[in-house]
Parts: sequence; C-alpha cells; structure tokens
Amino acid sequence: MSEAVDIDKPAKRRNLVFFALKAMVSLGLIFYLLYAQVDNVDDIWAAIYSADPVLLLAAFLLHTMGYLLCSWRWQILLKAQGVFVPLIELARAYTIGIFFNSFLPGVMSGDFMRALDISDRLPSYTKSLMILFVERLTGMFGLLVLALGALPLIGWENVIATGIGWVLAFVAVGLFVIYSLFLSPRLQLLIKHFMRLPFVHVFASILTKISETSRIFADRKKPVYICALISVAFQANVVLHFYLIGTALGFDLGLIYYFAIIPVSLFIMIIPASINGIGIREQIFIFLFGYFAVPAAAAVSLAWIALAMVMVQAIVGGILFALRRKAKHMQTV
Repeated sequence: MSEAVDIDKPAKRRNLVFFALKAMVSLGLIFYLLYAQVDNVDDIWAAIYSADPVLLLAAFLLHTMGYLLCSWRWQILLKAQGVFVPLIELARAYTIGIFFNSFLPGVMSGDFMRALDISDRLPSYTKSLMILFVERLTGMFGLLVLALGALPLIGWENVIATGIGWVLAFVAVGLFVIYSLFLSPRLQLLIKHFMRLPFVHVFASILTKISETSRIFADRKKPVYICALISVAFQANVVLHFYLIGTALGFDLGLIYYFAIIPVSLFIMIIPASINGIGIREQIFIFLFGYFAVPAAAAVSLAWIALAMVMVQAIVGGILFALRRKAKHMQTV
C-alpha cells in the first residue's frame, strides 16, 4: 500500500508542476491580450451583453446534443470489443470527463476518468483507455474532413496567408501514420519484437492489452468507419455551434469560413500548453477571425462565450461525479 502511494506522489508532483506552467502560459497570454491586443476591454463585455440570447441558447443546446453523438460513437467502439454499456451511462461519463478536463492538471485527465468510469465493464483499464484513443482518432478524422472540404471554398490565397493548409497537412500525415500503425497487424508484430527487449516484460500485461485491442479493431474496421462518419456529423455540429455564437455576436462571416477556422483552432488547442486552451484559444481566434476582418474584441467574446458553455457542462459533470461517489459510498457502508 505504501509503495503505491510512493509511486503516486512523483506523478502528482509532476502534474502539479505542469499545471502551474500551463497556468502561467494562460495568464501570460490573457495579460498580453488585454493590454496589447484589445484597445478597449469594455468592448468585449459589450459584445457579450449584446449577443442574441436565443441564438446562444441554440448554440448551447447543439453543444450538449453533440455529446450524445460522442457517447453513441463510444458505445459502437465498445460493442466492437464485445462490451455493451447503456448510452445514458456513457453520456454521464462523458460529462464527468468534461469536468476533469476543465479543472484538473494532466494532459488528458478527462479521458483517463472516462476510461476509469467504465473500466469495471472491461477486462482492464488499459483496454478501456485504448478504446477512447480510437474514439479520439475518429474525432480528429471528422475535423480534418470538414476542414479539407472547406479549403477550396474560402480561397487558396486565404489558406496560404493564414497557414491553415500547413496545420491540416501536418494533422493529415500524423493521422495517417497512427492509423496505418494502430489499425493494422504491424502493431502486433512491433509489440512482439519490442517485448523481447530487456526489462520490457514489466509492461508485458499493458502491451498485451494494447495489442489485443488493436487486433480486434484491425479485424473489425467497419465500426471504426461508422464512428468516423458519426465524427463528421459531430464536428459539423461543433462548427455550427460556433457559427451560431458568432451570428449572435453579429459577425458578418459566412458559415463556410467557420468550417476552415474552427477545425484548425481545435487542432492547435490539442497542444497541452495552457489550462483548457485558455489564452491559446483567444490568440487563435484573434488571428484567424481577425484575418477575415473580425475585430479582436469580438473574436475574444466568441472564445469566452464558448468557454463559458463548456464550464457550465463541466460544473454539471462535477455534480454528477459527486453524486456518483456519494451513491457508491452509501452502497459500501
């Protein structure tokens, strides 16, 4: 027992250090934004207060409904691995994951908690986490498809000037490499050779679970392809969510531009350099929306309204997590 605690302490310490560094990045970028990029901070609040509440409500409902699509996608991948979990349970786990992603240190705290939340339904926590890894891959594929489809419609000169094309090219290459490795028999061969190395036997159980999960998805690609199509629909819903917020704020920008801007923004925000993308989100929006003549204050108001909606869902996730822990405690007493 004490040994496990000793192992956990360095990990917790590292997470807190990374969290502190990300907090510094977020605060630094926000400070730079408020004092160097926005002429009048009151313009941000004025834009937020004047936003159309009906459109904001529609955007929030779209965002919430999107997580049902994600839960369905997750359920399909679980079924492919021979596991059935009710949709309502997955939706609850998804909401709890939003809470941990928003408020806890760690690059993928939410995904770790989602995997842990249903790990009792699977042979191992590693298998649960690897299924979420595939789910994330299909989500990124959906974003990429939407963005690539929008590029010729916004004008190649805009693609070149904003650097959008380079970001999407990098993501496309990365996804191709991961897909060709993880969803093919090559990974099993690679793990088999890797396990022959000295000291690797310590991780033999984890590597075996990764290999088993990969093999099942490699043999049953149809569920993965179905989830990729669901991801396209989900990411289109995300883009429409941002479009409604922009329209509520009075942006004079066509929907097609959002299909180029939002996926690229989300890809960049995957980089774990700040807390929940705070600071980075605003900088991306100022640059990309600013290129299309949206004022900095308006771009920041879009970022902050979108973040506020995530925070509302995160709070709901925290309440669900607290209630679940209380219920489990009562069952064990």
